Formats: sequence, structure tokens, C-alpha cells
Amino acid sequence: MKLGGFLGKLKKNKKVKEEHLDNVEEESKQLPTSESRYLHKLYSIKPGYKVMDTYPIYEPYAYINIVEDPEGKLIYEVQEVSLTPEEEKIYKEIRDHIVWELKPVVKLEVDVANEIRRLARRIMKEFQIRFTRTPGLSWSKIMYYVDRDIIGYGILDPIFKDRHIEDISCNGPKKPVYVWHRKYESLPTNIEFLSEEELDEYILKLTHMAGKHISVAYPILDAILPGGHRLAATFRKEVSTAGSTFTIRKFSESPLTIVDMINYKTISPDIAAYFWLAMDYKMTTLILGVTGAGKTSTLNALATLLRPTYKIVTIEDTPELRLPHENWVQLVSRPSYIGSGVGEVSLFHLVKLSLRYRPDVIVVGEVRGEEAYVLFQAIATGHSGMTTLHAENVDAAAKRLTSPPMNIPSSYIPLVNIAMVIRRVQIRDEKGRPRPARRITNVWEVKDYENYLEVAKWNPAEDAFTIDLSRSIVVDRVSELTGLSRNELIDEVEKRKQVLIWLAKKGLSDYRSVSTYVYRYYVEPKSVLKEVGLE
Repeated sequence: MKLGGFLGKLKKNKKVKEEHLDNVEEESKQLPTSESRYLHKLYSIKPGYKVMDTYPIYEPYAYINIVEDPEGKLIYEVQEVSLTPEEEKIYKEIRDHIVWELKPVVKLEVDVANEIRRLARRIMKEFQIRFTRTPGLSWSKIMYYVDRDIIGYGILDPIFKDRHIEDISCNGPKKPVYVWHRKYESLPTNIEFLSEEELDEYILKLTHMAGKHISVAYPILDAILPGGHRLAATFRKEVSTAGSTFTIRKFSESPLTIVDMINYKTISPDIAAYFWLAMDYKMTTLILGVTGAGKTSTLNALATLLRPTYKIVTIEDTPELRLPHENWVQLVSRPSYIGSGVGEVSLFHLVKLSLRYRPDVIVVGEVRGEEAYVLFQAIATGHSGMTTLHAENVDAAAKRLTSPPMNIPSSYIPLVNIAMVIRRVQIRDEKGRPRPARRITNVWEVKDYENYLEVAKWNPAEDAFTIDLSRSIVVDRVSELTGLSRNELIDEVEKRKQVLIWLAKKGLSDYRSVSTYVYRYYVEPKSVLKEVGLE
């Protein structure tokens, strides 16, 4: 990655001029009016606006507020501590020194971010000596902005650091940046790019960070940013009439967990425990839904419940899945060079290759072509599979699978043990207003082609789930594998349900905590049940 190009552009950047909630009214009196390019609007201090939720991103410098306007609409508000005029002046000088002193990185093993931080600390020490007699300077605050604007993603860096955000999008200059929040869904933010030039510069920065190129001649970009975030962008008005646009699908270091899904009421503890038992015994699972419904997040959450001893191979177009298993192979497809078809490695090739790894479970991010046929062949030979598919229900999924280009024989459909659909729905809040949400609305077990048993369903009137395992085919199959009776297995589902409820009550919903307790339950179930209070 060539740093010189995009770092040079940062010299023109101003910084955000907002104080944390406790001091924002006093601090805002000191802010300049129209000079700051990245001046956020703070809705939380306006009359008639109400802060519904707040949480830190980088204490004590950056916080997120979810603000409700007088009409009941929600706004995602980024709130950062401001620099005093003297701190801003010093920050600019330090930033310029870093830009001019940074040498090209020639060694591949050098960590660029740490190299910049090392240089910033050295330069800052020199400035601390120069400004010894200047009282009230916060060098840690200055360092925050150095880190944010030079190493990080600038104005959007707090959003990138927010684990609740899945997507970030900008539809043009002078329009609010939008985010997709795991809890509150689609929200406008208080951040906008105030001119076409500013937005163009930001897209060029992202492009350089991805090691790619975008221009008037090549105005479309599809790239991977550092950290695995997926970037799609258009440049100027060549293909987008409003000017430059971009959308970023965030890769989360701490992905959505099954306990998160319980907290968000996407799934009930009963259904989650049922899936845990199904994952334990390698039941082939198909996750259905439309674009943006949350299929991949659900796939990741369920795959985390697989036994830690299983060998898992994941196959994706973009590396989004993150599993805690040591015996995990992650394969990613590769496009052809300059559209020539030369050097392409497709999902079809990777699914075929995965069979040589002797996997217990093959996880394909999404099937939409001939790779589906190979996956079903693998399942037919005794491997377990998990994947997602664009479909509204199990009937539509079966028809898609048996039609071109997938061409799965209808006799192979019963190889799928479980099919479920996740949907974006409208629910009512405590004031009776509609709010978007995600729900697993139906869970089916597959008896045969066009013969499905619905074992769980979401009731939209009550926003509640029902589950009936009295005729469950999956429970019967697990019974055949283990020798346990149906009642014993239903008791086991109940125990796992209580473990998940306990984790939710304790606030242990993060990826590391959930994967740790899942692992412990497989190794020492009695120890976990005792901790939960069931033994």
C-alpha cells in the first residue's frame, strides 16, 4: 500500500469540533462556525430531541448517541471531544511533520500503523518540549486525532470502531451518511460530506488504503479495506448522478453471536438451543432470506455452536465468517485478471477442493450456481453442510435448488435436515410506533421434496416464538445416533436453553465469551451447568 498519496491529502483535513455529553454545551460556544469541514451536528442538545441510548467507542474521546427526534425518528450521533484552538494548531503541525517525515515502507513485515505511531510519539515529544509553558494542553487528545485521521478512517473512524454497525453508506455530498445498526437497523448519522471535493478526497483515501485505483476512466471500485471490510464505490458523476458514492460492509472482529440474537429477539432461547443440538450432531442446515436479512450473520452465529473437535472448511466470495475452531480452513474465491477469465478461482473449484481436506462440516457463504451441486454431492457422501440461499421460504428454496444453474436433483433435497428463514420485519415499540427488526420467522425440517415439517414459527401479533419438537425428525435422528430417548434429548435442549438464557442475563454476549462457554459445555458440561445453577 502506498501511503504517500493518501497521506498527502490528509493535510487539508480539519477535525471534529464536539465535546462529550457532559461538557458539550460549554464547549460548543468555542467552536468555529463554517470553517470546520467535519463539524458534526449534535442533535442530543437540541430541544425536543431525546437520547435513547449512549455508549462509548473510545473513552473518553468518542461516544455514540442514539437520538430520537420530535417526530419519533432515530438518528445515529457521533460525538467526539473537541480540540482547543491551541491544540488544533499543534495537531496540524504534528500531522504535517508525520506526512513529510514518513518514509516509504520497503519491508513487508513492517507494521505500518505501529511505524506511524512510533513516529508520532517521537514528534510529539519534541513538541512537548517546545510547548512546556503552554498550560492545559491534552497530548492524549491530540494523539487520538493523529491516530484517527492518519492511521484510521478519519471522520468515519468511530463508526468503524462500533461493533454494532454492519454497513456504512454515503449516497453523495451534502447528504447524511447512513449506517446499519444491529439493534436499530438503518439510521441516518450526524455526519455528512459538505462538498463534492471533500467526498472525492475521502473515496480516494479509501481507495489507496485498499491498494486499488479509482478515477474518471475507471469510476467503479470493488475492494477489500484493511481489516477485511468490503468497499464498493463510484467516482464523481460518471455513473452516479449525485456524485461520488460508497458503501462499506464491515468485517467484525467480534461477530454477532447466538446470545446477541437472543438479546435482539431475533431468535428465542428455545429455538437457539434446538439449533445448538442440531449443530452438535452435524445436521445440514440451509439459511434463507433476502438481501440484507442477516443470513451470513446467522450462519456465523450457528457455526460457532459446532463442536470444537470438528474440522471445518468455509468457502466464501468475501472473507466474512469468523470461527473459534482451531481446525478451521478458510477458503476465498478469486476473480479473474482484468476480466479475462485467466486465474479465476470460483466457489465451484473451492467446494471441489474442500473435499480433499476431509472436513466434518463444509460451510459455503452463499450458493447460487454450480457449486451447489458439488456441495450436495459432498453431503450425499457423508459430510455435513451449512450455507445460505436467497429465497423467501423453503418451497421457493427447493425450486431454486432444482432449477438451473444449480440443477440439484429433487431426490437430493432431503439431504437438508433443517431450513430456516430470517426476515426483516416491522414490530411495534412501547409507544405503538413501527420499528424495523430481524426475526427468524420459520424453521422447517425436511422430510422429502415438497414435504416439510414446521417445528418453529414467529407470531407477529405477539412478537413471540413457538416451537414444537414432539414430532421432530432431527430429534429422532440424534436419538438414533446417540441411543438417547426423545425425552432425554428434549431435556438436553432445555439445559442448553438455560445456559443461553444465563449468558444473556450475565451480559456475556460477546464472541469470546460465547465461544468459551460453548467449548466448556462440550468438554465439561456438568461444570457449566453447576455455574448456571442447574446442577
